[in-house]
Amino acid sequence: MEKGIRSVEIIKDESGKTKSVSVIFGPHYFIEIREKEGRTTFILGATHHGFEVDASDVGVGLEEMIYSIREKYPETAID
Repeated sequence: MEKGIRSVEIIKDESGKTKSVSVIFGPHYFIEIREKEGRTTFILGATHHGFEVDASDVGVGLEEMIYSIREKYPETAID
């Protein structure tokens, strides 16, 4: 079974601005951050299952999920 960071892909537009960053790691996990139509999206998954959440603003979307996870799994919290 593969371990570590297996792949990093950065996609840029014609002007050189980063449009997405993808990381595949461990046996089958992935993270992707995308810019689309002025919004930032965070994607986290395993194989082809996961979730996508808005990461464009403070206090909503991704931040809400982070606080929910920290509350449910306090032993994993970092500051």
